[in-house]
Parts: sequence; C-alpha cells; structure tokens
Amino acid sequence: MIKGVNKQILEVTNTENPYFEKIIFFVKPEYKNEDRKKLQKEAEALATIAQKPPKTKVSKKRIIRIVLNSALFTMAGVALSFIINTFM
Repeated sequence: MIKGVNKQILEVTNTENPYFEKIIFFVKPEYKNEDRKKLQKEAEALATIAQKPPKTKVSKKRIIRIVLNSALFTMAGVALSFIINTFM
C-alpha cells in the first residue's frame, strides 16, 4: 500500500563507489526547512564514508598456498628450461 507522504529527499548520484550507483537520503520532517547547502554537505560527508569497500583479511592458510604455488611453478619452469637446454 502506498500512502501519499510528503518527504524531502536528497539523492547523491556521483558516489565514486564500485558497489553503489546512487544514495538516497530521506530528510527528517523536523529538518525539512533546514538550509539546503547544509543538508547537502551532510549527505556528501556520509556518502564519502560509505565509499570505502570493506577490507578482506588474508588468512595464513591462503598465504602459505600462494607461496607454495609460486615455488612449484618456479621449479616447473626451471625443470622445463633444463630439459629444453639438455636435449637441444
């Protein structure tokens, strides 16, 4: 059900965030007569906070797997070079 509610909305379309296209802010009724520049400044401040994507923690198991894979591929390359140089 949609009710006819009169609300002031601020929309930030330039988020510079890979995850979000736009951010919509609904202004509280008691602040709808507030200075528009002040509201826009607050909305942009909140939008910049939301810009940072969450950091992912790399586990020790993943680091060990990366190091072992790198070592194995390096040894495979050395072995292939040795075989090519020996038989050619």
